[in-house]
Amino acid sequence: MSAKDKEFKAHPFLFEDSFQVKTVDNSRFERAGRMDCESVSFAHNNLEIDINNIIYPVTPGEQIYVAITQNVSPADDPRTLNTAYDHDPRLLGRSVMDQFDYVMFGKVYKKELKKDDNLAVVWASYGGLLMKLRAEAPQLKDFHLNDSVYFMMRKVQADEQDVS
Repeated sequence: MSAKDKEFKAHPFLFEDSFQVKTVDNSRFERAGRMDCESVSFAHNNLEIDINNIIYPVTPGEQIYVAITQNVSPADDPRTLNTAYDHDPRLLGRSVMDQFDYVMFGKVYKKELKKDDNLAVVWASYGGLLMKLRAEAPQLKDFHLNDSVYFMMRKVQADEQDVS
């Protein structure tokens, strides 16, 4: 376990997983692409998300690590973040965001439970960039309608990938 991973474990994430990028559809918008991703570890986890692929290009076949949280302030000094100025590193200091390459802030606008399959689906909007996350219901139990959430992502390097 690397030092980076130890920092991740100390922070309370609502959800975290590694995904294999299956497709990236850039046909709808000039600057945004919709990624369709499949979990590396969990059979039922699937992520569809729009990202600004000009800022952060991702291609099919790459592996990404995703974490979603309600607060990015340091785990040992949790603070309420209300405005964009609260995220300024000069005010916030060290943050879990420092461990990721791409971060978005948005709101959960829909959650659906599929009790027959023990699955849940959470939809969030990050300023118009949409996310649909499907996973087993217990993994998404802490997501609620109108929650403000941070979506954080980084590419997994070859030496970090699970070779199982």
